[in-house]
Amino acid sequence: MKRNLLLSLAAGLVGGALSTYLHPVTARAQSQPPEEIRAQSFTLVNEKGTIFGSFSFDQQGRPQIILQDNMGHQVWSVVGDHSSHYARFDPK
Repeated sequence: MKRNLLLSLAAGLVGGALSTYLHPVTARAQSQPPEEIRAQSFTLVNEKGTIFGSFSFDQQGRPQIILQDNMGHQVWSVVGDHSSHYARFDPK
């Protein structure tokens, strides 16, 4: 019984060592960050998943940024205007 246990442990150690040498794991260098990220919306959440803000489009297709408090109430927003290069500030 004791001999079988020792043989099993030895076989496991030898197998583990051989698998490392026969198929080694190679490390890879970190890739460069992307130059551009494209999405139709971004949502800012905390570690619990509570939404605190968004960067998206309104129903008319204008870009908007909205910030919310921890109760989900809008505390600040800005909406882009297609007719000018200025944004409309809408503190709530």
